[in-house]
Parts: sequence; C-alpha cells; structure tokens
Amino acid sequence: MPTIQIDNFAINYIIRLDKRRKTIQLKLLPAALVEIATPGILTADEIAQILTAKKTWLTKRINKLASLAGNPVNQVLAPGHKLLYKGEPRTLTFLPGGVKADVAVKPQELLITLPGTFPAGEETAMAAKILKTWLINEAGAQFLDKTRHWAAVIGVRPVRIAIKDQKTRWGSCSSLGNINYNWRIIMAPPIVADYLVIHELCHLLEPNHSAKFWNQVGRFMPNYKECRRWLTDNGKLLSRIL
Repeated sequence: MPTIQIDNFAINYIIRLDKRRKTIQLKLLPAALVEIATPGILTADEIAQILTAKKTWLTKRINKLASLAGNPVNQVLAPGHKLLYKGEPRTLTFLPGGVKADVAVKPQELLITLPGTFPAGEETAMAAKILKTWLINEAGAQFLDKTRHWAAVIGVRPVRIAIKDQKTRWGSCSSLGNINYNWRIIMAPPIVADYLVIHELCHLLEPNHSAKFWNQVGRFMPNYKECRRWLTDNGKLLSRIL
C-alpha cells in the first residue's frame, strides 16, 4: 500500500480510476486509508500536491477516526460494555433464563432478558436481535410522538411516517409527504431527535436545503447547528453497532 509523508504525517492511500468522473475526489476509508478517485492516471508529484492541499482536512478526519476507535461506547455488544440510549451510555447486562425476551431501562443500565438458555457463544447473537428489535420499536414510538407534536407546531401534515434501517442517512422526506427516520437516532440525545423531526417536517414547507429551508428550521429550533454538529461528530458512533 503506497504511503506519502507530508510534514511528518504518514498518509496511506489507494488510487481508484473512474473514467466517468470529471473531478478528483478524496474519501477517507476505515483504518485511515485515503481513497483518491480520479478520471486519469496521476503522477507521484500530482498525488503529493493533492494530499498536501487537503492535509488539514485529512488530519482532522484521521484524528477523529482515532478518537472514535478509542471510544468504548457502542464498540462491543457484551455484558459490561456500554451502549448509547437517548444520548446516555448505559451498561449492558444479560439476564438469561427468562420467560420472554425483554429490555428494561435503568438509570445507568440496559437489562436484556434472554428467554430460555443458550449454548456458549450464542447469547450475544440473541441479545443483539432482542436489543435491535426493541430499539426499533422504541424509535417508532418516539418519532411518532415527536412528529405529531412538531407537525402541529409547524403547521404541516405528513402523509406517512416510517422507521428505516440505514447506516448513513438519518431521515428523508419525499415529494409525496412521506417521512422516513433512521431508528439509530434513538441512541442520540432527545434534542437531536427533535432536530431531525423538525428538519424533515420543514421539507414539507421547503423541499430543498436552501437558505429559506434553514431559516424555517431555525424558527423552530434556533440551536439546530449544535444538533447537526453532534450528528457529524457522533454519527459513526451510532452506526458501528447493531
């Protein structure tokens, strides 16, 4: 794997030729690997110039990846490890031998009841299935309540509300008035969930991301930029488990 040294900072990269492209694009992949998508072959000097020009951006993103890797929350699904729920890291506790599957929320814990008994190594898979189903149901109830509340405040009427299982998209609003939410936002602070609901409902007023749209969002949530920043900084944290 080629590596380039820029001001004592080693950057690993790969080249992806894409003749359909008109411009060069950089993408940071897992393990701090930089992908350079280019329509044509690049010389070593050209690669050095491209990466040097983006050094500040790359350094910031690579450091953020390192910080994420060192954060134990949402890292491992096992007893004693922590999972975010409504913005709070809670310790996972497995309770095997229960009558039925269940999840109970405590101030600092998520208690997962596993029905029956399981061979060694299978408890985690069952706990993951139970927890994900529960979180999706919790997200459905939360977003239904929040959408009803904010729709009345904003003065709009969404046609349909759905919960989706997506890795990178937090929400969407179709031209027909159908709104989708990513269930993983149940792990974010409630104010971030409110922001997402307001964001999608405001698309019923302005179906774009123009200045008028952001003015509408700001009317109902003046501090929306803080919520956007939280998602930017923690989005990968929500998506790396379950």
